[in-house]
Amino acid sequence: MLPTSNLEHSLGLLGLGAARTLPLAWSVPVFGGPALPSQLRVALGLGLAVLCTPALAMDAPPSAAALWVLLAVREVLVGVVMGFVCACMFRAAEAAGELTDVLRGANLASTLVPAGERRTSPLGALLLLLASVVFLEMGGIGQVVAALGRSYEAIPLGSPLRLGEGSHAAALLAIVASGRLIEAAIGLAAPAMVALLLADIVLGVVGRAVPRVPLYFVGMPLKALLGVGAILLGLGGMDLAMQGGFRGFLELLQAASRFGQ
Repeated sequence: MLPTSNLEHSLGLLGLGAARTLPLAWSVPVFGGPALPSQLRVALGLGLAVLCTPALAMDAPPSAAALWVLLAVREVLVGVVMGFVCACMFRAAEAAGELTDVLRGANLASTLVPAGERRTSPLGALLLLLASVVFLEMGGIGQVVAALGRSYEAIPLGSPLRLGEGSHAAALLAIVASGRLIEAAIGLAAPAMVALLLADIVLGVVGRAVPRVPLYFVGMPLKALLGVGAILLGLGGMDLAMQGGFRGFLELLQAASRFGQ
C-alpha cells in the first residue's frame, strides 16, 4: 500500500533514508562492524537517517509502488558505494598486516578481529586497531557524517532516477577505490617487506658461507621477530601514512556522494 497520510509519508521517507545509511553503518569498522549485534547496527543506521531528516524531502513523492522500489534500490546503491569507499583504508591496513605475517612465516597464526566476526593474522588485527584509532583521532566520523549530508545535496531523494548511469559510475568508483586499497596495503607493508627481503639475502649469504648452519631453524624466529620489529619501529610513519590514506579515501567519498549526478 502506498503512503497516503503524513505519518505514512514520513515513515516512507525515513525508510528511504535508512536505505542509504544502513549500508554505510554496516561497512565501517568504527561503527561496530559485524561484531555489533544486527539490531544495534540497524538502530545506528536509523539514527543516521534521523540526523539527515531535514534532507529527506521530496517535492513530488512517487505515485507508483514500483517507483518507490526503484528509489530504494538507488539509495541502497549509494550507501553501498559510500560504505565500501569509507572502509577501504581499514581493509588496506588489515591486508598490510596479513601480508607481513605471511612473509615472516606467521600466516598460520590467527586471532579474532575486534571489529568483526572473522579471524585474521595478529599483525592484521593490530594494524586494523591502529587504523581505527587514527580514524577517530582525525575526526573521521564527523567527516563521514558530513559527507553523508552532502550526498543528499548532490543526490536528493526527489532527483530523477538514473540507475544505468549511476551503476556505471559506481562501478568505476569501486574499481578506483580497490586499486587504491591495494596500493595503500603494499605501501604500509613496504618497510617490513624490505626488512624481510634483506634478511633473506643475509641468510642466503650465510648459508653459502657456512653450509652447516640450519638456516630454516635460525631464519624462522629471526624473520618473525624482524617483521614485528619493523612494524613497531614504523608505527609513527604508519600513523602519518594512514592519515594521508584516510584523507585520500575521504576525498574519494566526496566523489562517491556525487556519482548519481
